[in-house]
Amino acid sequence: MRRYSSLILLCWVMVLGISNDTVVMIHPSSQLSLFGSSNINKFQCDCTDEFPRSTLKFNRGKNGTSATFSNAILNIRAGALDCGNKIMNKDLYKTLKGDEYPEIQIELLQVKQLNESKPGAWSNQLVEAALTIAGVRKTIELSVRAQQTDPDRFRFVSDKNILMTEFGLIPPKALMGTIKVNDLIRIHMDMIVGVERGM
Repeated sequence: MRRYSSLILLCWVMVLGISNDTVVMIHPSSQLSLFGSSNINKFQCDCTDEFPRSTLKFNRGKNGTSATFSNAILNIRAGALDCGNKIMNKDLYKTLKGDEYPEIQIELLQVKQLNESKPGAWSNQLVEAALTIAGVRKTIELSVRAQQTDPDRFRFVSDKNILMTEFGLIPPKALMGTIKVNDLIRIHMDMIVGVERGM
């Protein structure tokens, strides 16, 4: 079964009362997808990369509702994005300059918990991260809804809009320019994360 991951989502669990040195695992039902559109239709590209469990370290803020990270980086292969169509996959890989920059990098910088977290209830998180695509690094903020579904499992949901041109990418065209992909891409994440305590 395919597994999806984002380092940002792996780390949000730390703000919800987990220890500073924690092993995290991504459940196979998790989703990391890109949504876009052209002048004729809409499309979806899913991340198909598989990631092993990871041990992540962080420093919790004095108030216990924030955390900062160092060297918390995940690399996602540009070739691991599946749009369900070989031609679209090839066009996306070319747009991402996959030959020159084969990986998309996500670096977690800081997480803030915006309201009190209770088991079973949704809480709001603000995540600061650095997103690098095709060699261009941008700092982004993500609004995240987090839920503790059982003592060792969490769910995180977020959507983030980006513009391809902000990363120096040219939206692809097809059929002599008659089909044009729009600049706006929505990153959707719905992650189920398990933790191992006391590691």
